[in-house]
Amino acid sequence: MKNKALLINFIGVCLNFYLLPFLFRGNANETILMLVVMPAITIVLGVSYTMMNQPHWFYPVIVGVLFIPTMFIFYNLSAIIFAMIHFLGFVVGCLVGIIIKNLISNKNLSRT
Repeated sequence: MKNKALLINFIGVCLNFYLLPFLFRGNANETILMLVVMPAITIVLGVSYTMMNQPHWFYPVIVGVLFIPTMFIFYNLSAIIFAMIHFLGFVVGCLVGIIIKNLISNKNLSRT
Protein backbone atom coordinates (compact mmCIF):
# COMPACT_ATOMS: atom_id res chain seq x y z
CA MET A 1 0.00 0.00 0.00
CA LYS A 2 2.87 2.37 0.76
CA ASN A 3 4.32 2.03 -2.73
CA LYS A 4 0.91 2.64 -4.27
CA ALA A 5 0.42 5.79 -2.16
CA LEU A 6 3.90 6.99 -3.09
CA LEU A 7 3.20 6.38 -6.77
CA ILE A 8 -0.09 8.29 -6.57
CA ASN A 9 1.68 11.21 -4.91
CA PHE A 10 4.48 11.11 -7.51
CA ILE A 11 1.90 11.21 -10.31
CA GLY A 12 0.22 14.16 -8.59
CA VAL A 13 3.53 16.04 -8.49
CA CYS A 14 4.17 15.31 -12.17
CA LEU A 15 0.67 16.44 -13.13
CA ASN A 16 1.18 19.62 -11.13
CA PHE A 17 4.49 20.44 -12.84
CA TYR A 18 3.89 19.19 -16.37
CA LEU A 19 0.15 19.12 -17.11
CA LEU A 20 -1.06 22.33 -15.47
CA PRO A 21 1.43 24.64 -17.25
CA PHE A 22 0.63 22.90 -20.51
CA LEU A 23 -3.11 23.49 -20.04
CA PHE A 24 -2.74 27.14 -19.03
CA ARG A 25 0.07 28.07 -21.46
CA GLY A 26 -0.52 31.43 -23.07
CA ASN A 27 -3.38 32.20 -20.71
CA ALA A 28 -3.43 35.44 -18.72
CA ASN A 29 -3.77 33.36 -15.56
CA GLU A 30 -0.45 31.62 -16.17
CA THR A 31 1.35 33.86 -13.68
CA ILE A 32 -1.22 33.26 -10.96
CA LEU A 33 -0.96 29.55 -11.67
CA MET A 34 2.80 29.59 -11.20
CA LEU A 35 2.86 31.89 -8.17
CA VAL A 36 -0.14 30.62 -6.19
CA VAL A 37 -1.85 27.50 -7.48
CA MET A 38 1.15 25.26 -8.18
CA PRO A 39 2.87 25.92 -4.81
CA ALA A 40 -0.46 25.41 -3.01
CA ILE A 41 -0.90 22.06 -4.77
CA THR A 42 2.67 21.15 -3.79
CA ILE A 43 1.90 21.89 -0.13
CA VAL A 44 -1.28 19.78 -0.28
CA LEU A 45 0.68 16.94 -1.90
CA GLY A 46 3.25 17.21 0.90
CA VAL A 47 0.51 16.89 3.50
CA SER A 48 -1.05 13.92 1.73
CA TYR A 49 2.37 12.27 1.29
CA THR A 50 3.05 12.54 5.02
CA MET A 51 -0.42 11.31 5.94
CA MET A 52 0.06 8.18 3.80
CA ASN A 53 3.78 7.53 4.37
CA GLN A 54 6.58 8.07 6.80
CA PRO A 55 8.31 11.23 5.50
CA HIS A 56 11.82 10.87 4.10
CA TRP A 57 14.30 13.67 3.48
CA PHE A 58 14.97 12.71 -0.14
CA TYR A 59 11.41 12.97 -1.48
CA PRO A 60 11.20 16.80 -1.17
CA VAL A 61 14.54 16.94 -3.00
CA ILE A 62 13.07 14.79 -5.77
CA VAL A 63 10.09 17.17 -5.96
CA GLY A 64 12.43 20.15 -6.37
CA VAL A 65 14.50 18.36 -9.01
CA LEU A 66 11.36 17.34 -10.93
CA PHE A 67 10.59 21.02 -11.45
CA ILE A 68 13.92 21.74 -13.18
CA PRO A 69 13.02 20.21 -16.60
CA THR A 70 9.89 22.38 -16.72
CA MET A 71 12.12 25.45 -16.91
CA PHE A 72 13.32 24.30 -20.31
CA ILE A 73 9.88 23.17 -21.46
CA PHE A 74 7.57 25.96 -20.27
CA TYR A 75 9.64 28.74 -18.70
CA ASN A 76 13.20 30.04 -18.80
CA LEU A 77 16.17 29.87 -16.44
CA SER A 78 14.78 32.66 -14.29
CA ALA A 79 12.26 30.11 -12.97
CA ILE A 80 15.02 28.23 -11.09
CA ILE A 81 13.83 29.87 -7.86
CA PHE A 82 10.56 27.96 -8.19
CA ALA A 83 12.42 24.66 -7.82
CA MET A 84 13.43 25.86 -4.35
CA ILE A 85 9.92 27.18 -3.69
CA HIS A 86 8.41 23.79 -4.52
CA PHE A 87 11.03 22.03 -2.42
CA LEU A 88 10.27 24.27 0.56
CA GLY A 89 6.52 24.03 -0.08
CA PHE A 90 6.71 20.25 0.02
CA VAL A 91 8.74 20.41 3.23
CA VAL A 92 6.13 22.71 4.78
CA GLY A 93 3.42 20.32 3.63
CA CYS A 94 5.29 17.43 5.26
CA LEU A 95 5.61 19.38 8.51
CA VAL A 96 1.90 20.20 8.49
CA GLY A 97 1.16 16.55 7.75
CA ILE A 98 3.29 15.46 10.71
CA ILE A 99 1.41 17.87 12.99
CA ILE A 100 -1.98 16.65 11.73
CA LYS A 101 -0.90 13.03 12.05
CA ASN A 102 0.24 13.60 15.66
CA LEU A 103 -2.97 15.44 16.53
CA ILE A 104 -5.07 12.61 15.11
CA SER A 105 -3.06 9.94 16.92
CA ASN A 106 -3.20 11.89 20.22
CA LYS A 107 -6.96 12.30 19.83
CA ASN A 108 -7.35 8.56 19.21
CA LEU A 109 -5.18 7.75 22.23
CA SER A 110 -7.20 10.03 24.48
CA ARG A 111 -10.43 8.28 23.47
CA THR A 112 -9.21 4.89 24.68
